[in-house]
Amino acid sequence: MVMTTVAVSGLVLLSACGGGDGSGKGDDIEGAKDGKKSASASPSSSASEDSDAPKFDLPNGVHTVFDDDDMTGDPKKDEVLRAHENAVKAMGSAYSADKPDWSVIGRYYQDSAGARLRANVKSYRAEGKVGTGTYRYYDRKVTVGKSAAAVTFCESQRDAFAKMVKTGKVVRTKPSLSDFTSAKDILEKRGNTWVVIHMTSKGSDEKCAR
Repeated sequence: MVMTTVAVSGLVLLSACGGGDGSGKGDDIEGAKDGKKSASASPSSSASEDSDAPKFDLPNGVHTVFDDDDMTGDPKKDEVLRAHENAVKAMGSAYSADKPDWSVIGRYYQDSAGARLRANVKSYRAEGKVGTGTYRYYDRKVTVGKSAAAVTFCESQRDAFAKMVKTGKVVRTKPSLSDFTSAKDILEKRGNTWVVIHMTSKGSDEKCAR
């Protein structure tokens, strides 16, 4: 397995400013207030239209796959899920790119989530590694509160591995339960973009094994 999802949403996954009130007061989403504890540790970024999401130019051999049946048909919930998908792709690009685009990361990960993701990516790169292979996301469930939303999901890194930057060697590992992670991301809408502000994850989770 290439890395633990910092849920992430590790890739994997996955960055304070904007138009939200930032208070989280009265919200019924558990964990929404936790993300703001490290707001000062993460640089701010300008809120953008999520419909104008960047095109994620992942390196050759890197793929992120999402189950099509995760969409609910509810416009608000599906808006959160689409933004979450963009966030996970941004995380994937950070782990796999030679030079992470921190501006894109800051667009989707802020507050404690942003600080955690940056630290994890820098630590991973300090080991001389980038991610490669296929990352799969499934069983995504969304709950929308008054000022925040939560997305729970599973990630499989069964077909994902670390690659050494200097040699290009892919470090292949034997399949194991550690390939599967369950995660929960807390998102808040800032401007017109839902951003991840807090992440939790559990590695080697049998309920995500497939």
